[in-house]
Amino acid sequence: MLLKDVVEEITEKSPNFLSPASIVRKVSQVRDRLVRNFGSAQQQSNVVCTAIDLVKDKALYVLPCPPGSVVDVDVKMDSFHNDNDGWRRIPLRQFNERLKEKPYYYFSGDRIGIVPNPEVDTPEGIKIFHAEVLRELALADMDGPTGFDPDFDMVLVYGVLKEITSGKESEEFDYKYRQVLNEYETANNGYERYSVTERW
Repeated sequence: MLLKDVVEEITEKSPNFLSPASIVRKVSQVRDRLVRNFGSAQQQSNVVCTAIDLVKDKALYVLPCPPGSVVDVDVKMDSFHNDNDGWRRIPLRQFNERLKEKPYYYFSGDRIGIVPNPEVDTPEGIKIFHAEVLRELALADMDGPTGFDPDFDMVLVYGVLKEITSGKESEEFDYKYRQVLNEYETANNGYERYSVTERW
């Protein structure tokens, strides 16, 4: 289904009037939550690498993704006047632990911090490997796909409908949502499907 088809389905089934922009925003939210929580291993393992320039004495840098999407962080050791030139994978240390192992990284809001501070400017001195983040849908995307599994776009429809309704209607849409979500999970669980045709 195209995004406009999903919006039309929601509009037809919804007792409430919502603007198309509001519906598209809610479709984006439901899609992202579904991919994050129930998406296939393949979807979640599409890793993107973003390189960021390190600046002398600057600890914090803007993250290219939510912190939960970060898979790995590598840093160029040249940034610290280290004898061990080249790249090194660094660990996450979210709290101020007195560690001998440095450098390490931490998160502060929507930024990533490096300890110790870089000692020299280093172009593309840090590589952040993260799960691919889908772009938020907009009204201009109506003639395009939703970015979700096209065989299960009704999960998006019922996911939005259960959120924008209340009472008995919300319960009915939640029931339909769970049914289609169960089919989606079964199709994307990552386990091999096979049958034993003979015994030995």
